[in-house]
Amino acid sequence: MKKSLLLISIVLLASLPIVAAGQTEGDTAGATKPIVMKIGHSFSEDTARHTALKLFEKNVEEKSGGRIDVELYPSSELGTEMQMLEAVKMNSLEGLQCGPFEDASPKLLVFTMPFLFSDMDQVHKVTRSAWAADLVKCTEENGIKVLAIGDSGEFRQFTNNVRPIEEPADLEGLKIRTPPMDSIIKIVSTLGGNPVSIPFSELYMALKTGVADGEENPFTNIESKKLYEVQKYLSVLNYQYHAEMLYVPLDWFNSLDADLQDILLESAQESMLLNDELLHEDSKTAYDVLASKMMVNTITDAQREVFIEACKPVYDYYIKEGVITQAELDEIRSIANN
Repeated sequence: MKKSLLLISIVLLASLPIVAAGQTEGDTAGATKPIVMKIGHSFSEDTARHTALKLFEKNVEEKSGGRIDVELYPSSELGTEMQMLEAVKMNSLEGLQCGPFEDASPKLLVFTMPFLFSDMDQVHKVTRSAWAADLVKCTEENGIKVLAIGDSGEFRQFTNNVRPIEEPADLEGLKIRTPPMDSIIKIVSTLGGNPVSIPFSELYMALKTGVADGEENPFTNIESKKLYEVQKYLSVLNYQYHAEMLYVPLDWFNSLDADLQDILLESAQESMLLNDELLHEDSKTAYDVLASKMMVNTITDAQREVFIEACKPVYDYYIKEGVITQAELDEIRSIANN
């Protein structure tokens, strides 16, 4: 009798519907868990980058009908930008938005060539073009897919405690803190400055104590770090532009249904437009603060031509090394000027 009851219980249990792994009580039969997309970045939640990514999160989740669940991790919660980039390459992090891109592909350094753009309108003509979308496919050799290109602080400027920078000779001998980006180091060296490697977190004190005479950054970074407290001169050269990119693992992206791929691409483009708009407003506000606290000089068109001539060796170097081509530079200038 006991054996009969046990057999009946086993049969009844076997006849119950199987619940998929991860489903909770109340899930409908056959329902699948959403695809989790974790996106990391290094900025705080009150910045343009995070605000734009919040729009990306909203659009992706709504347009996908909840099939993709976007999770944002600001303030380097998932590691440094380099660590997160490596995680994207290894297919262990679904997204990263950041400015550094040399390690995604050296080819992307083409956007950072000195005095390549005269204003942000020219920048956007290029970065929002089909040509740029095709160029950034170079990252796919390293297992990275670029969903969108935007701005990372707009143009970069020089500050220092010695003198205004009005011509290349004014940089001669100055100790200029530079981030570990090859093109910045090459430009500063070519113009006669002495690049000094100092972590961004230690920059304020390095400038205050004279470890470095000056530095280069966009207005927003100079203002947010209160470098005006330890720097006297701000020279507006608009000497270099850095792009902002939203990276995802190529294999992960290719594993998605075609409609989800389209949703990610469309949502990324829209969020980057918001990113650029917010950054532009932040840049104007930051400049007003700096102008009220520092001695500011802006180079003229004639002075700019002198800097362009002085920077030709930088272009020659990267062309010779095969990092960029003259054809790419010609195409960028053609798009920017039309």
